[in-house]
Amino acid sequence: MIQPQKINIDTLVISDIHLGDRTTRCHEVLKVLNDYSYKRLILNGDILNGLPFNRLHAEHWEILSRLRRLSKHCEVVWIHGNHDATPNILSRLLGIKVRNRYVWPSADKKFLAIHGHQFDRFLHDNIIISRLAFFFYDWLKRFNPENFIVRQIKKRSQIWKRNSFEVARGALRLGRFMKADYVFCGHTHIINTAENGGIKYFNTGSWVERPSAFITITGDEVKLIQVD
Repeated sequence: MIQPQKINIDTLVISDIHLGDRTTRCHEVLKVLNDYSYKRLILNGDILNGLPFNRLHAEHWEILSRLRRLSKHCEVVWIHGNHDATPNILSRLLGIKVRNRYVWPSADKKFLAIHGHQFDRFLHDNIIISRLAFFFYDWLKRFNPENFIVRQIKKRSQIWKRNSFEVARGALRLGRFMKADYVFCGHTHIINTAENGGIKYFNTGSWVERPSAFITITGDEVKLIQVD
């Protein structure tokens, strides 16, 4: 059987897979990982949905196994997210160094990846409420697999919108400080783009809802691709 030809790019950026969540779109994630050939893979936070590992089913382990194999052939960078296990556990699990943020150059441009929870003031100022909101959000996804209710809450929730704005603003501010041309985040589960002072911001949403998104970079060409 002839294997389909892969799409050659320099860098693939993906975030918020949330392995351990039963609503993770595993088939779609694996398709993205397999459809492209890349020199660098940026796992931009919340790849795992915390511990314990007994929540991982066969497809979740398949993704982790694929990531481990990829790390032997290309540069794989895991950016630590607020739902990920502790960095030392992740490093032992996959043999991949875990970072809080990552900067790299390409075609005279400077790129910055950071998960984004660092800029979420509501998360840090309201820890208990944030945890309760997460459990409610997780329950809603299970109750309504098509995510219609979650999408409607996102559209109408001023707190959710404000947090998404604050993450973008904080990321752009850090990008300006670090003299980056592009900044990539996850965390908010809202696909988003913004620009300020010549710095471009991209948020890749999540893989526990529809649509999902990822970033491809070839030279200085950046594409945000959505998966319905």
